[in-house]
Amino acid sequence: MTVIVVMGPSGSGKTTVGQMLADRLEVPFYEGDDFHPPENIAKISRGEGLSADDRRPWISTISKALNADAAPISVLACSALNAVVRDQLCEELRAEARFVLLDVPPEELLRRLQTRAAHFAGPDLLKSQLEALDAAEEAYRLPADRPADQLATAIADWIQAAPSS
Repeated sequence: MTVIVVMGPSGSGKTTVGQMLADRLEVPFYEGDDFHPPENIAKISRGEGLSADDRRPWISTISKALNADAAPISVLACSALNAVVRDQLCEELRAEARFVLLDVPPEELLRRLQTRAAHFAGPDLLKSQLEALDAAEEAYRLPADRPADQLATAIADWIQAAPSS
């Protein structure tokens, strides 16, 4: 089993690109935000970043859901901002995880967050997310300066070209 993790800070397009990728590959899509416990959502809604202690049970819940799915490939939209989170995913998943970082300039992230409606993660969260984001050297880094459908196509092409570990 392979899980393609579309990652990046809030506003990077994880959900849109991830859903398009899953549709293109005809595989299940998981939205990491759907697995946050209420206390995480409340904290994020206040513009507070999550601590490692906040993230651990959230990532475990995501991993359990993905492990219960028998699909050979799944797509997960998840911030996965730092190596601790990505390592936990890799340890808990009974699958190979392939990370794709949607690389968006901070000014564009802020613009997107300011115009996005109906999401609990607003512009106040951006600073803490950018501080938490590491180099993610294991990730396929994709400049997200193109339409979402083109990004989904680029990721699908990368997945099909990359050898499995």
